[in-house]
Amino acid sequence: MLRSILTLFAASLAAPVLAQAPVASGQTTDCLVRVNPAPASWIIQGYDPFASSIPEGTYGVTFVNDGGAECRFRPTFVLRQPPFGLSKGTEKPVRYALLNLTDTQDVTPRAGRSQPRLSQREIVLAPGESRSLTFRLVAEPNDVRSSGTFTQDVTLEAQDSNFRSLGGAPLVFGINVLPSARVGLTGAYRRNDGQAVVDLGELKEGVAPVPLQLRVSSTGDYDIVVSSANSGQLRLGSSQWFIPYSVAIGGNTVNLAGASTVTGSKRSGLLKDSLPFQFVIGDVSNRRAGVYSDVISVSITAR
Repeated sequence: MLRSILTLFAASLAAPVLAQAPVASGQTTDCLVRVNPAPASWIIQGYDPFASSIPEGTYGVTFVNDGGAECRFRPTFVLRQPPFGLSKGTEKPVRYALLNLTDTQDVTPRAGRSQPRLSQREIVLAPGESRSLTFRLVAEPNDVRSSGTFTQDVTLEAQDSNFRSLGGAPLVFGINVLPSARVGLTGAYRRNDGQAVVDLGELKEGVAPVPLQLRVSSTGDYDIVVSSANSGQLRLGSSQWFIPYSVAIGGNTVNLAGASTVTGSKRSGLLKDSLPFQFVIGDVSNRRAGVYSDVISVSITAR
């Protein structure tokens, strides 16, 4: 058996000049927006490319009017260094989408900055007033080809209708992809209670004529560990009769006397391998007739 273990209006009117109160220290009569992202790095954590989940995360930002005049602006994301996409410097960038959940707007900086839309409403803040927005970052799962952390540096600006920045803050977008691997079987086997059962037929010394392959999916290099309940022996029930055997994975012989490791090829990127899985039967002479069996476990670890 085998087990595998994302409009200010201004008016002027002639009037007598009146004395004005002085501006308090640290206060300005201009519009000044303070941008407070929470957190400062918007990283999608712990994404497994072989799981069914969508790589996404939800984050918040608060805009505060620290000036002495009303502020009108739209949140705009600007790339600090193109090209667009999350990258770790060695592979094609991972595309992503950025959504303003508060007013349902796509603000993804695909062309280097968020594109203004007529449907996007201005944020209006009186002096001392604040407003919080929620954003969702979604990465493109089909662009994920290896494990690691992929990032992009951006600046979130509060831009007025003349595209002037009234304030801003640096941000980091990213996705952290976990080292991950999956293993499965294809070929001549059947399932029983969640386990794969392989019939080796009439036992003869040599390679058993059973077409079987180990299917491997991994984010990079991997190790396959194989262990045998009977330490490499096919046993006749609970008796002392046994037949020695070993397995070969992708042409690499595995000694089942203890847990053995087969190392995958040294390649980078998302891997999909199909490895021949063979059973090599030992001496069968002078053995009592009957059904001999063993339980082996096959597990995989991405590196």
